[in-house]
Amino acid sequence: MSDLFKYVFIPAAESEPITVQTASKAGGLSDDALAKNAKQYFFEQSGGSAKAEALAKASPEEKKQIAQNIREQYASSPAAKQLNEMNDDAIINLIQSTQNSATCEITCLTVPTPLNGHMAVSMYGDDNARNKDYALNTRATNLMKACGHGLPADASNEDGKPSGIYGDVFVGRCHDNELEDIWERVDMLPEDVEGDLSKVEWCRTARRKGGGGGHGGAAANLSNTLQNMSKGSGGNSNAIAAGGNPGDQEENGYKWSQTDDEVELRFSVAPGTKAKYVKVKFGFKTLKVSVAGQTLCDGDTWGKVSVDESTFTIQDDPDSNGRELCITLAKKDEGETWNFAVMNK
Repeated sequence: MSDLFKYVFIPAAESEPITVQTASKAGGLSDDALAKNAKQYFFEQSGGSAKAEALAKASPEEKKQIAQNIREQYASSPAAKQLNEMNDDAIINLIQSTQNSATCEITCLTVPTPLNGHMAVSMYGDDNARNKDYALNTRATNLMKACGHGLPADASNEDGKPSGIYGDVFVGRCHDNELEDIWERVDMLPEDVEGDLSKVEWCRTARRKGGGGGHGGAAANLSNTLQNMSKGSGGNSNAIAAGGNPGDQEENGYKWSQTDDEVELRFSVAPGTKAKYVKVKFGFKTLKVSVAGQTLCDGDTWGKVSVDESTFTIQDDPDSNGRELCITLAKKDEGETWNFAVMNK
């Protein structure tokens, strides 16, 4: 059995061919070569390594000026007070940690199910490609649609751009059977992601009920959750369980509650959903939650969040056949009563 696997690179430029990349399986899930390679690619593409090197070589006077520029840049933002309380070295260290952090957006095209042979297919892209004005990736967008998914929008497309995947992407496959403790990379080839996708077998399976894609499979439950989120919340379609009652609030499939020092949001998600399909971005006054590529919430929190103390967990839901995703937001201002949890964009 080979210790190598293949995955594909789909450039945004349609004039460029889809190519095969090869990497080692040795790292397994904990040190996956595809994820590492994708993160490094987008880090280099965005100039992250060059910026990090320039910052490391900056003189003390230049670093002092950079720190002051950062304070001035965020003078009118919620982070202004925190930045003003930090010395120059602390701000520089914060910038360096950001510059040295290679990240990417992972979209689950299929989650593993018995029908698809416990095969998970994921797409790796730049996590800010749309805002960076990268080109629409038509082939990646068509692949996402072929798996039954709706297309990601950005602020209801107020930027005038069509919904879809932007920038270059990588696509890989793995055999993922949690019950049998199996996680192994499996080859993904160009013929699996191009041509008439309606005839590509794994895409056809993904669209079937229980096929792990966006229609009828595990991801379909996420679409129902999104629809429910738009119906409730006390007359405000953009607020998650708005109400201001510090007790437990329930609105069409999701709940939130609060104590003096934290706010807890609970989402019902599909059976078989695991932590690796969950992506949570905690901000000073923002929260974005997505599962298997589907956004569950994205907006401003009522109060300030202590990012380093905020967490999420996922477990079986005893009240249903699915699982429950629990987001815990640590309040920056303890004792403050929030009137709502998240106001969606």
